[in-house]
Amino acid sequence: MKTLTLRNVPDEMAEHLAALAEENRQSVNATILHVLHKSMGGGPMLGKKRDLSAFSGAWSKSEAKAFERATETFEGIDEEMWRS
Repeated sequence: MKTLTLRNVPDEMAEHLAALAEENRQSVNATILHVLHKSMGGGPMLGKKRDLSAFSGAWSKSEAKAFERATETFEGIDEEMWRS
């Protein structure tokens, strides 16, 4: 595979690409490759998934809320524990 360097990228374009990358939870490089691929008439790019959702399934909204409630005590700091 080739490595390319882009020069003189306008700030607005770079900011848009960075926002798009963050929105899609991928690197700016992967986002640029995806945009180029689509602009050249390519279909969807299927990349490797980096999560375990296919193995673990997905929680419903009520299950996610129950988990949040059950683990919210982990957010607190036990002052007594840190004094010793």
